[in-house]
Amino acid sequence: MSQEVLERLREASVPVFGNRYRAELMLALASADGRGVCLGDLAVARQVQASVYHAPMRALVEAGLARKLPRTVGERRRWYRRSDDDALWQCLADLLSRLAQAPVPMRVG
Repeated sequence: MSQEVLERLREASVPVFGNRYRAELMLALASADGRGVCLGDLAVARQVQASVYHAPMRALVEAGLARKLPRTVGERRRWYRRSDDDALWQCLADLLSRLAQAPVPMRVG
């Protein structure tokens, strides 16, 4: 995902989801393979601090949309996986992809 598209998604995420990084995190979960998403790996790929994803992930876990996976022996990274509702996640993936492509409205003031 280009930096421009990522920035559009972050801008749209604030009014729609109440957090700048929630839509980005949801899109990562929606497109993740069976292993899930590691916040540290996502942060490195997106060139941000992993801490920007902590509050949005906590909210998604509390809402039942994601779950924290148990750590594997010897693994320091924490992995998360989306809920098992594939129809919901397909719908969310479509919505998030559209948000990422939508023009960002100009702010005045």
